[in-house]
Amino acid sequence: MNASATPRRRRKRSLVTPIALTVGLLALISLTIQGADPGLTLALLGAVVVVVGSCHLLFPGSRFFTIGLANFVGIYAIIFEFFVEAHFAKLPAYLLGLGFVLPLAAFLAGVVIRRAGIRAIVHGRPQGPTRRDLRRFGRAFGWVLPLGVVGAATFLLTPETPQPVVRDAFVAAMGFISFIVLLVSYDVVVLLLETGLLFEEFFEQVAGLAEPAFAFFTFYSLLVIIFAALYTVVDRFAPLNQFMIGGTPQRIGFAESLYFSVVTLSTVGYGDIVPVGSFIRLVVAAEVIVGMLLLLFGFNAIFSYSSSRRPPER
Repeated sequence: MNASATPRRRRKRSLVTPIALTVGLLALISLTIQGADPGLTLALLGAVVVVVGSCHLLFPGSRFFTIGLANFVGIYAIIFEFFVEAHFAKLPAYLLGLGFVLPLAAFLAGVVIRRAGIRAIVHGRPQGPTRRDLRRFGRAFGWVLPLGVVGAATFLLTPETPQPVVRDAFVAAMGFISFIVLLVSYDVVVLLLETGLLFEEFFEQVAGLAEPAFAFFTFYSLLVIIFAALYTVVDRFAPLNQFMIGGTPQRIGFAESLYFSVVTLSTVGYGDIVPVGSFIRLVVAAEVIVGMLLLLFGFNAIFSYSSSRRPPER
């Protein structure tokens, strides 16, 4: 009883994280849309959650597959909004929502229809790329050309085009897109599953670099603070202002020194804070050199640490 309950709880936890990431991603995208209807935004988020959650339940085991699918849908949402703002902004919200949901419904339908084949690939995944994998990769992106043609055709619409014609063009375009998505949904899901496995291996390797990366970040932060304190102290006790801030000579505060130190150590140099004193310029030059050496030897130490912890090949 308890043993069976534990995997169930783990599945629930593994489902919550991708769904939360999906909602966060699409909510962030929706905030970038100017004049978006709140009801339409909620409807779009709800549709995406249903699609991503359903695919996660159908093919459990890889949260990176779900995250990849969420990003895939997020890209679709951005492209959809671009064409809506360009050509279909005057259409009613219910029609835009239906147009957005239709390809997602077609995608989910295609996945459900081919779920047995997808599960067979998940449980019997061959090792290494094959000719079949390469053909599947091509088919997974075969929808780009016809959808590009549809997108280009929408630019034939002008502000003078009658709204009934615009509405019919929108419905026809989304219907055609939904048909293409239905055809390629199987290959897209398999590609995302393969990508998810690669991401899992990648993040496992990254997790092993947490300790040396934290040590590097600690030393980096220490240098930022030390040089920021030097800038503040030198400027405070110097007879003349050592910095120009916003084009005006003035005393620098510690918060501004921290910002300037980070910018200097990373060799970005925005130019909003400029050293003007001779001595302070030497200090800035020293921080630039120290920053370059830190990056050079720091990354070398991290990769050396990773190589030393890698299991020997058999």
